[in-house]
Amino acid sequence: MSGLIDFESNYHGPEWRAAARAICEENGIADRELERAGGTDHVVFFVGEDLVLKIYRPERNCFERERRSLEFANGLTPFQTPKIIFSGKRDGLDHLLMTRIDGREMTRPEFLGVARDEQVSIVSQLATGLKRLHEHPPDGFVSDWPDFVEERASTFIERQIGHGVNARIIEQLSRYIADSLPLIPLEPTVFLHGDVHFGNLRFDGRASVSGLFDFADSRVGWHEYDLLAIGVLILQGEGELQREFFRAYGYADNEMDEEMRRRLMTLTMLYETADLRRYALRLRPDAVDLDLYELEKAIWAFV
Repeated sequence: MSGLIDFESNYHGPEWRAAARAICEENGIADRELERAGGTDHVVFFVGEDLVLKIYRPERNCFERERRSLEFANGLTPFQTPKIIFSGKRDGLDHLLMTRIDGREMTRPEFLGVARDEQVSIVSQLATGLKRLHEHPPDGFVSDWPDFVEERASTFIERQIGHGVNARIIEQLSRYIADSLPLIPLEPTVFLHGDVHFGNLRFDGRASVSGLFDFADSRVGWHEYDLLAIGVLILQGEGELQREFFRAYGYADNEMDEEMRRRLMTLTMLYETADLRRYALRLRPDAVDLDLYELEKAIWAFV
């Protein structure tokens, strides 16, 4: 099996277990139990209790992004990050074998149900961990941030039409983008994980972040791009918790203003998988009828 067409047509097929077993045998770990993991664009197997094998979808260059990023991030945050055991290519598809991050999963409903001091502790750990990652110069990484911003902005309206965003938002988008895009800094750039949310985090106990993984969406860019997944997927609509998160990162209260909100909403629209209708539904069902400016205030409620 090789190439994009075979990857797509066989994504859910049984062939992957045989491919994973062959990769493990080639690298001397044939005795481990394999368990297929869900919730990923790539093909991922847990190998025993302490390893993860990831076979990459070929069209997004995620293998190279993740390989280089894991090497870069090793030891730079207070969280565990996966360590590479080996990398290779089989049947035309790249793969990595990595260590598996210890800890348990957490969901957003669970997070919203814990005590406020535990919520603040979690978001503060995430903020300080990202801050430490961002402080290290992204030496050796090529920044395509200006091109990325331009490309995402130029295709955004078409993509939102495809997602079924309401007509009021579609009508407002052209003016909104023209007015707001100049707010996005093109430099300096830092290393970005790119997708920090509960699905890529593990916890030790109730309120201690133990690990961060899945660096396949990493890139170099303006540091606030790395705050989006936390702000939208974990803290959407939670204004006070958003403020605690930004404070822990290093923002002063007077910096958390309407311009910052507009900048973050514009960055949200540049996000690789941005879907304004889905973000509205995460707030509440009737939020799909909000206009763009109302949705901005509802998602980014810290002002």
